[in-house]
Amino acid sequence: MIEKFFRIIITNPRGTFLSVIGLTVMWALFLPNLSIDFSIEHLFSQNDPAVERYFSFRDEFGREDNVITIIYEPIDPIDRGLFKELEKLTYDIEDINGVASVVSVFSLSDIDTKAWLGDIYNDDQAWNRDTILTKLKYIQSDPSIGSRVLSKDLRFGAFMLTLSDDANNHQDRSALLKKIKKLALDTSPSWTFSGVSVLRTEYVRYMLRDNFLFLPPIAIILITILGYVFRNWVFVGLPLLTVLITVIWLLGIMGLFGLEINIMTYIVPTLLFIIGISDAIHIQARFRENLARDSSNPCESMLLTMVQMSKVIFLTSLTTSIGFVALMTTSINIVQEFGLEIALGVMIAWLVSILLVPSGIMLFESFEKGKDNTFSPLLNWLSNVIPRHPWAFIIIPLIISFTSIYKIKDLSTDASLMDDLRPQNKLYHDLKMTEKYFGGVLPFEVLLRLDQKNEGKNKTVLDPDIFPFLEDVEDLLKEELMESRFFSMSTLLRSIKRMRGDEDSVSYNSEIINQILGGRSKQQLQLVNSDQNTLRITGLIENKTSSEMESIYTKLDSLSKSFPPYLEIECTGTTVVALRTNDYLVQSLVNSLGIALLFISIVMAFMFRKKSILFASLVTNLIPIFTVLGVLSWLGVSIRPPTAMTFSVALGIAVDDSLHFLLRYRKELKQGMTRVEAIRATIMNTGSALMITTTILVSGFSVLLLSAFLPTYQFGLLSAGMIGTALLCDLTLLPALCLVLPNNNT
Repeated sequence: MIEKFFRIIITNPRGTFLSVIGLTVMWALFLPNLSIDFSIEHLFSQNDPAVERYFSFRDEFGREDNVITIIYEPIDPIDRGLFKELEKLTYDIEDINGVASVVSVFSLSDIDTKAWLGDIYNDDQAWNRDTILTKLKYIQSDPSIGSRVLSKDLRFGAFMLTLSDDANNHQDRSALLKKIKKLALDTSPSWTFSGVSVLRTEYVRYMLRDNFLFLPPIAIILITILGYVFRNWVFVGLPLLTVLITVIWLLGIMGLFGLEINIMTYIVPTLLFIIGISDAIHIQARFRENLARDSSNPCESMLLTMVQMSKVIFLTSLTTSIGFVALMTTSINIVQEFGLEIALGVMIAWLVSILLVPSGIMLFESFEKGKDNTFSPLLNWLSNVIPRHPWAFIIIPLIISFTSIYKIKDLSTDASLMDDLRPQNKLYHDLKMTEKYFGGVLPFEVLLRLDQKNEGKNKTVLDPDIFPFLEDVEDLLKEELMESRFFSMSTLLRSIKRMRGDEDSVSYNSEIINQILGGRSKQQLQLVNSDQNTLRITGLIENKTSSEMESIYTKLDSLSKSFPPYLEIECTGTTVVALRTNDYLVQSLVNSLGIALLFISIVMAFMFRKKSILFASLVTNLIPIFTVLGVLSWLGVSIRPPTAMTFSVALGIAVDDSLHFLLRYRKELKQGMTRVEAIRATIMNTGSALMITTTILVSGFSVLLLSAFLPTYQFGLLSAGMIGTALLCDLTLLPALCLVLPNNNT
């Protein structure tokens, strides 16, 4: 059946080739349906109770992740012309569709005449710089908005923009930011844009940048390596065409089913260019080997090649797919989509390879036998040394591995949200600058709730005796998060008291507080829910790690124990959920490694049905994982979702080399060779293709080091390290184990 199928392809190469191109054109029609977006909800776990609490909070108080901070650094912070520019900019921004509210240095003057800067447009009126400086200091010291619009040293000012829910998507955010940046360019200060909404928009821009940045060097690497090895334009062009068609098919399928390109899946095309080319290379290498034995009938050589290789590359594609499919065991949608899309792409690459490569070679009549193997000297040395000293090639890797395993226990999973950005990144510097002068940018919410099951059924959170507890919580937060900014009913009331000239000790009753709340517009932050059983402390906090935030949660929990039984504290917000998801995802991805290992072991056991071969394969592929884990521990690098994901993915890719080696080894044994002869023949014949594909994989993954995202950088670095280490083990440890382990009948 297989032979008949490939004979049709080989005898009708033009029809096969054009059919593949026709299908590619069809799938390309769905490419315009693709959309790109990044939402914080993409990172949320489906099964985490904290996510349910967060969405419950949003139902009560609205979104808290739709704030943009625009910081300006004026040449002269007291110049009259500056405030003319800023006031005009305020009006212009308020008129932009999608901007719900703007808080600026002028906001306080609407309700507090002491904050009025004077008639800035009347040039005949004297402009007293000392008076203006005093007013600016007064504004800066306001408990509600002072620290949000002016830095302590008055060197920087800021606008706080709140976006409407309708505008909180990538397309509208991008257009809105573009308009604001254009308006800001017409003013004299220098500007910095920050906040979670900016972070999301910039993430998408970096995704696009990365793809345009990755593909040219990857293409150059592929062309250079293939050209050097095969010295034939057809053998260079067909693998490249194979991966290009694979990417178009996959993106077309994504477009057909309405799948978005997000912060995880944006790298899918790049990875397929790196991973998907291996099958084509193995087919071409085996065809040249068969052609060298009998060049009289290229059609029969190609038929023999496809009969030999179709099953092998299917199995290697299957094991690679398993590594990615294992990611679907997580409960985070974008990780599931990433695993599914790459797994599907790998299998598409297999299908395209077995159709396009043989038909392409036959169509263009590329029947050159090729020159001596590029890696022959090294492979020849290995094939001679390993049979003489097999134990040396076993003991040395095991010593390295055991040394690494010892350090694995010290691995940490502690991480922060801004760890995704590389320190030299401009966005990273902008966020750190915002932290320094205006507090953090990461949303953090603390809720003080009335528990109606306990006493206090007739109470509301606006009762004056509740506010001392609210202030205790706020004091603890300010002590623990000193470079952050918070806003609550307590803060609002202190600001009102200052405007009215009341002492801080004055206590307002519920009626007055309700009047104050009634005077606030719907666009302003909601601090009390409609049932008046929850008070909100909303904050934008500095970058903190998971363990640091856990410490804060513990202290808040301890503080709540001193409260009356009807009061409880709840922490939520995108920062809380994202950090919890980070910890959960690391554990989930470690589990996915175990699942990938289990299913790959089943495939290997089914293929070889020999314990010694299965043992040799598993040891060979586990050593790179343990070695890299140990190196991470030695270097003090935390295990984060991108690093945890690497291991199951790299395992699936690395097992390919083991399969190619062992299947060829078994073939040589069945032809009557001794174990030593079979090992030597396998190293010389299969070793070349393994070194070509691994060189491409390592070089391709190394290109990811150019990424603006630290996760992508680490994914590329670890994948390249693990796959390179796996090749060393496949060409040294694996043949050594095959020689010393009992293996009467492979």
